[in-house]
Amino acid sequence: MANVEIGKSGRILSMFAVALACLLLGYAIGWIFGVERNKAMTNRIVAVSWGDGEYGEAFYGAYVYLVPESGDYSVRARIYIGRGNDYWHECGEIGRAETDVEAVEKWGTITWTDDGLNIGDPASGGYHMLRTKLESHR
Repeated sequence: MANVEIGKSGRILSMFAVALACLLLGYAIGWIFGVERNKAMTNRIVAVSWGDGEYGEAFYGAYVYLVPESGDYSVRARIYIGRGNDYWHECGEIGRAETDVEAVEKWGTITWTDDGLNIGDPASGGYHMLRTKLESHR
């Protein structure tokens, strides 16, 4: 048998091909897991609404979502401030629900008033944030 010697350029080309294959594999795996994570996040949304404020129209985004915990759900809220950035106010847990349907019934309505933000009915256990607190980020 003849001894075939791979030159330096052949080794570099082989290393490049392996690196490219690993990169593509990593991208594919990340994409698959990202899609599944986004599906799970979307399925946990209870309500979303954008409201006007002192700093502009549709400046505040209220997101109400579920976090599964021990057979029931923690209902939480987050207020996004502006768009296109990672700036928000985490309200934390605003209530608990035994089912996702119960969560939508109690906290599925978001209203913006001159006084502030209401998630659900504040008179019957909903959540209220005063406008002064909502707009105190600057």
